[in-house]
Amino acid sequence: MDVNRLDETEAVLARTDRAWRSEMVRLYGPDGVLRFGYGCEGRGEDGTPVRRAFEARQHAIASWRRERRAQA
Repeated sequence: MDVNRLDETEAVLARTDRAWRSEMVRLYGPDGVLRFGYGCEGRGEDGTPVRRAFEARQHAIASWRRERRAQA
C-alpha cells in the first residue's frame, strides 16, 4: 500500500476542486457551485478557464479513484 501516493492524489484533487470552485464563484457568484455545478455551466465552454479547471478536476478525481481501488 502506497499511502504517500494516495495522499498525493487527495492533495491534487483538493487543489483542483478549489480552483474549479473559485472559477464557478467568479462566474456565477457565491451560489454558483450549488446552482450550476452539475449542469453544462459547470463544465464551461472549450478553452475557458472554467473548462480547464473542470477538466483538471475530472482528471484528479479519476486518479484519486484509481489509487483508492488499487489500495483496497
